[in-house]
Amino acid sequence: MFPQDITRALLNVISNSIYATLKQNAKLSEGAYKPTLTIITKNVGDAVEIIIRDNGEGIAPEIRDKIFNPFFTTKPPGEGTGLGLSLSHDIIVKQHGGMIDFDTRPNEFTEFKLTLPRSSVEQTGA
Repeated sequence: MFPQDITRALLNVISNSIYATLKQNAKLSEGAYKPTLTIITKNVGDAVEIIIRDNGEGIAPEIRDKIFNPFFTTKPPGEGTGLGLSLSHDIIVKQHGGMIDFDTRPNEFTEFKLTLPRSSVEQTGA
């Protein structure tokens, strides 16, 4: 495992969660919304799950298939590069052999589930 890379992947997802709650807070009347970010870790046998859930604005159905694409962003110019979730996906899935998935309901929540194997697949070299 590469701790710095895992940290970067987690920070990217957490940063997006915070951004979503701030946007939701700006849309709703003062006092009607309480931004919430929850992080849960689970032992699932041969893997560890990290669940990051926010009660922000959610992810619109029409962009669900694009969020892990490099350079795709919903943020205004200067606020995001569109690389955060793409890099997180590469770190978790390609580099560490894990999985990253999400569930969302617009204006209710987004929940990312990152699953990391306890031991990496041995790489053989010539």
